[in-house]
Formats: sequence, structure tokens, C-alpha cells
Amino acid sequence: MSSSAASCTGLLGTTTIDGVIFLKSWWQRVRGDVIGGATAAVVALPLALAFGIASGAGAVAGLYASIFGGLTAAIFGGCGVQITGPTGAMTAVLVSVVSQHGVSGMFLAGALAGLMQVVLGLLRLGKFVKYLPQPVIAGFTNGVSILFFMTAIGDALATPSITIITTLVIILALRYFKQVPESLFGLVAGLVVNELFIHTPHVVGDLPFGIPRPVLGLMPFADLGQLIMPAITICLLGSISALLSAEVTDGMIGAQHNSNRELIGQGLGNLVACSIGGVPVSGAVARSGVNVHSGGRTRLSSILHAIFLLLMVIVLGPVAKRIPLASLAAILMVASVRTADWKSLKLMPRARWSYGVIMTITTILTVVRDLTIAVAVGVVLAAIVVMVELASSPRGKEAAHGEASGSRTLPTHSDVQVLSLDGPLFFVGMENLRNQIRDVSSKPILVLDFSRVLAIDETGALALADLAERLQKQGKSLYIAGLKNKPLRMLVRMGVVDDLGRSRVHKGLSGALRKAVREAAQMTGAKPSLTQA
Repeated sequence: MSSSAASCTGLLGTTTIDGVIFLKSWWQRVRGDVIGGATAAVVALPLALAFGIASGAGAVAGLYASIFGGLTAAIFGGCGVQITGPTGAMTAVLVSVVSQHGVSGMFLAGALAGLMQVVLGLLRLGKFVKYLPQPVIAGFTNGVSILFFMTAIGDALATPSITIITTLVIILALRYFKQVPESLFGLVAGLVVNELFIHTPHVVGDLPFGIPRPVLGLMPFADLGQLIMPAITICLLGSISALLSAEVTDGMIGAQHNSNRELIGQGLGNLVACSIGGVPVSGAVARSGVNVHSGGRTRLSSILHAIFLLLMVIVLGPVAKRIPLASLAAILMVASVRTADWKSLKLMPRARWSYGVIMTITTILTVVRDLTIAVAVGVVLAAIVVMVELASSPRGKEAAHGEASGSRTLPTHSDVQVLSLDGPLFFVGMENLRNQIRDVSSKPILVLDFSRVLAIDETGALALADLAERLQKQGKSLYIAGLKNKPLRMLVRMGVVDDLGRSRVHKGLSGALRKAVREAAQMTGAKPSLTQA
């Protein structure tokens, strides 16, 4: 062999090795996103069918929404791991819209809602959801879960045997087969049982799935005035659901989403979905959580979810049309039970009477009237409670800094950050607190000095618990110090003290600092220093 040929062979071998190394490196980077997107698609398929049918628009409308609306929101949204599609909460609202204005009216209302979401994002109002009080959020969550459950009762009773079998299989999957999407487990069980034994005629039927076409010509623009309120409801529910879901996924992966961009992405997703005959969409905690838990970390995962879902529909279309409606109803009913905020119900006996009253009124209004009215009334009631609290809060000596303003010598450490708070900690101030903590939380141990905090409401207490959980996932520690009796009682009642650990909650600042500095010294091996408070 000539030297030039040997050189060529060596060059090709080196190139091949470099290519293999590059492919391995690339696969390691995208592996989690591919698996996350594929798993989310498996979960989304039965839900898209179920929600589409339950809304009254049909299974294909649910599929169009998940695939094309979800893809649009994934590309333009502000939360990379968010999985967007039809949701149970949205379905409960759409049933009412379809009954009053027809399917074409729902398409127009959804498109209007999308425009509203885009405008909200452009006006930089994406953070408004963070100012909603917790009992209002819990109230509408419980209300839509009730509506969600009610939409499935008819199909469930049509073939109760399949409903029961599917439900039992889902429960068993949740208990023993957590690695497999439980809704898919139940759907396959219902399909097999029906094909072998029951043969119910109540099935999904033919899926005329193809290239979507615009439905603008079907929209009743003459009824635009009557559809404004339904559009506001869809906009409000979709925005709240998506932004809350983004908040949850932030805590899972330690990221920070862009709420304004997410609203724009959700709005564009609704415009696309409703313009081609799909139902309105929203980001969902369940599917987004599946994506994250399966390895999804970037926007690629949510884009692949839509692509994989499209491929599944094309391949499994003949099987999907044989799925019993009772199986889909069972999936909806189980999902509605899991959607309910059970934690809020457990907190009612421990929280103040106002917490339970606001949550109950919001829930009832969501069920019997309208989500928009329910949230508005809930926020007004919460604001009234805050004003009463502010009016009755003591002034004068109790507002003194206490130990932190004295002259005693306190231990310090370079890894311990102390943040002093001032004033009552109600739901309206929680976003400011989160921003402050985000700015100073570079150190591994954070001590919150509550010496000047005279009162805390339930939203503030639960936000502290959520903050502690997020810091713990980041490998950081939180201490709460300087608590007055009233805030301390609230934290005890809401279970924050038990969740955080009694050793991390102190009435005095010095005791908390000593423990925090001791923990920091154990981490680094450095000795604590003393400083004049």
C-alpha cells in the first residue's frame, strides 16, 4: 500500500471515530428529551381522545389540539418542558360553551382567547397569576375537577363494566406499575376486554384524521358579542393553568420560565388549534411532570411530544377507533379525582375560617356559575380579609427589630445569608419575597429574619413551605427566625413547621443563626466568626 493510500485510510478511520464520538455525545445530550417527549406522547394520546370527545367536538378535535396546538406552544412558549394540549379543567368549561353556542362557537371563543393571551403576554402581564391567593387557586381547581368528573358520567354509565375494569386497572397501575403511564394501561385493558368479551357499540369510531383545514368559514362571527365572556373564561383558565404548571416544572428542574413568552406561546397555540378545528389548549402539570420525570429538560422534549403523537395517530389509527368510550370516561374520572386539590381540603380545619370560606365560595361559583366570576369574587374576598388584617395589626413597639437590632454578638459564616423581612406577609407580597430570595440565594444556607413581620396568611405560609422544598432540591437549607406569636401559630397550623423541621424554626434570631453557622461549619470545616448585630 502506498503512503498516500495509508494516509487516506488513516484519515477515514479518524473521521469515523470522531463521528461516532460526536453521535454518542449528541445522544447523551438529547436522550432525556427524546425519552421525555415520547413518554409524554404516550400519556397524551388517550387524554387527547377523551377530552376531545368529552368537549363535544370529537376525538379528532382533541388530537389536532394536542399535536398542532401543542407544537406551536412548544416552539413559541417560555417554558421549555411544558406539554400543552387539551386539559380536564378546560374540557369542563368547553362543555358549557358547546351546549350554548355549538362547536363552531367554541372554535371562535378559543381563537379569541388565544388573541387575549397574546395581548396579555405582549403587555407583560404574565406574572399576574402569582398574585392570586392560594384559597382562590384551590377553589377553582376543585371546582373544575367537579365539572370535569360530571362530563364523564354519561359515557361511564353506558358500559359500566368497562368503566369499572378500566378504573381498577388504572388504580393497580398507579400502585404497582409506576413506570408505565397509568391511563395507557387502563385504555389497553378496556380495549382488550371489550374486543374479547363485551363488544359494546359505544366506541370512538372512525377517526377522519388528515391534513387539517381552516375552519374560519364555520365560525359564527355574528355572535362575537355573546362569545366574549366565554373567551375571557377560556383565556383566564388556560393562562392560570399554564403558568401554574410552569411554576411547578421550574421547581422540578431548578429553572426559571419566561411567563410573558409562555402566555404568547399558549395564545398562539390556541389560535392555531382552534383555527384548524381543534379544542382550546393549555399547559398541564400532569403531562409536563411526566416529561420532566422521564428526562425532558429542554424545548426539544415538548416539540418531540407533538411529533411522536402525530406518528402514533398515523400508525395506531385503526386501533384507536375501537377504544370504548367507557374506558375514556374512566380515564377522565380518575384524572378529575387526581386533579382536585386534596391538600387544601386537609388544611381547612387548621387554617383560619376565611381560608375555608374563600375556597368554598370559589368552588361553588366555579361549578354553578362561571370561572371568571368565581376567581373575581375570590380575589375580592381575599383582598377584604387582607385589609381587615392590616387594619387590626398592632403598631409601635412590636414592630421593633428585636434581637437583630440589639447589641449582642451573633455568629456569622460566609456561606450563611440573612434576609430581613418587614411588614405583614400576605398573598399580595409573595412575589416580591420570591424575587428577593432569588437575588440573594446564591449561598447554601438562608436565614429569613421575621422579627418585623407581624402577620402571615395561608398563602404566605404555603409559599414558605414551597420555598423550603425548592431550596432543598437545590441542596440548600432554610431557617426561619425572629417569629412573633401570631405568625408562628399560622406556620404551625398550616404544617410548615413540621415540614421544615422544628429545629429550623426559631422565635429568636440568635438561635437560628447559631444552628445555621454550625451547619455551614460542618459543610466547610471552617470555624464561625462573630459579628455585632
